[in-house]
Amino acid sequence: MVVKKWLVVGTLLGFGLLFFVLPILVGLALERGYPLVFDDLEERAEGRFALEASLDRGLLDSTGEILIRMVSPGLDAAPLRLRHAWAHGPLPLSEWWAGRIPIPPVLTVVRIEVDPEGIAGPEWLAALAGRPLAQATVRVNFDGTLDVEASTPAFATADGQVTSEGVRGELTVQGGIRGARGKLDMGAFGFREGDRGLGVESAEVRFHGIHNDAGSRVEGSFEVGAARLGGRAGRSLQVDPSQGIFSASRAHNELDDSSFTVEFGDARIFSSPPDLSDLSDAVHVRGGHLEFEAGSGAGRLHRLHGVFSVNALAWGEATAGPGLVRVELKGMDLFAAADFSEALGELDASAVGDRPALEAEAQLLREWFPVLVADSPELEVKRFELETKVGRIEGEGWLRVDGSDPSVFAEEMTALAAIEGRGQVALPVPLMQRWLEAFLTPVVEAQAGGLPREEIQAMTVFLREMAEGRLLETGMLRLKDERYHAEFRFEQGVPIVNGKLLGPGGLTALLTGG
Repeated sequence: MVVKKWLVVGTLLGFGLLFFVLPILVGLALERGYPLVFDDLEERAEGRFALEASLDRGLLDSTGEILIRMVSPGLDAAPLRLRHAWAHGPLPLSEWWAGRIPIPPVLTVVRIEVDPEGIAGPEWLAALAGRPLAQATVRVNFDGTLDVEASTPAFATADGQVTSEGVRGELTVQGGIRGARGKLDMGAFGFREGDRGLGVESAEVRFHGIHNDAGSRVEGSFEVGAARLGGRAGRSLQVDPSQGIFSASRAHNELDDSSFTVEFGDARIFSSPPDLSDLSDAVHVRGGHLEFEAGSGAGRLHRLHGVFSVNALAWGEATAGPGLVRVELKGMDLFAAADFSEALGELDASAVGDRPALEAEAQLLREWFPVLVADSPELEVKRFELETKVGRIEGEGWLRVDGSDPSVFAEEMTALAAIEGRGQVALPVPLMQRWLEAFLTPVVEAQAGGLPREEIQAMTVFLREMAEGRLLETGMLRLKDERYHAEFRFEQGVPIVNGKLLGPGGLTALLTGG
């Protein structure tokens, strides 16, 4: 009986240790380590943001609040407020009382809520109806790993500008941040502002990453449901469900490598809203492949290699495909490109009417162009080919802008002298004839007055035959294997085609006989 008595007493003491003593010790350790963690985070922030943290330690659980305030000249944004509650392990009673039993035992469980007050507009606050903007649960395990679950609620603003069925994510971080794996599931999402908008049926992303002495790397895959994007002038893009893979890496010398590959479904580009049945002017891309590989460092793009292929293209009654293009871009200042994009977005948001907006955009580009090309960017089309009903289009080319002297861009002639390029193209004869007729038809219509359509077409064919003859006689086109071939160069502001200088009036004068 004595043995059983001490066994019972020992068991009770053991449970008391688990449920009361160890949680108190965890709380004391949390109180001591909490400010050290945020001091380290502020040091790593390097002045980009400021942190204010508070912790109210209890015996079995603790509560706290974190304020994250961005530090930027001219920026007076409300701080991001995170409320968090810590349930002390290894068997946190507050979790048990809430019906959540952590198995296996954990060091602590942290529940975080993002307060929308101050960072979300009145419409969002009304749609959230008192709910947090986001929630997360972090399990801190004894082996140093972290298990994170995060979610955002489903909501819709009263004006219908934003709708979301919520986002849910899971993340497991290995001890010492040696690696991580996770997934992100997004429900249907929609955003609309005037003629512009974005709609996605669903999306899922899975990823895993590693971190060691050599650097960091992350790889993953994604699936995206049907998506719709509306742009300016009523243009819209609609893409069927797609999937792909991605990867990114960073070495300790801050050289980054990344890649992105997607196999996309059918896509349609049209000027009518997607709910209209008349899509006769739509461009239909019947499946394809998109791939990017990039290397960058210290805000500079060292290289960007891209591949884009399509299974088939259709617009109206015309069809083409398959097709392929390979491009490579070198020497781009990514920071300057990002600043220019931001300036363009601000200009676009304040524009009223199309023509003033176009003029303002042209002026903005003139101001930014010397900055954008300061690293002397190069663009090379390594390969272009597209099958058509009448034959294959093939081409390649190279273009470089010498941005070493910004002053040359003050005048048009000196700016053109800073541009150098070369390339070649081969076109099927029937396709070239069709393009020439499309170019000459407006010229004939402007001069023909009220002539019947048949006579206008006959005059266009006659002028096209004359233009073809001039292009062949002057050597601007060469006929080989039922295709027209042209090699072109651009040197010191002078265009050269098949070794011949393009005279005054350019190509237009040559085609019209002017």
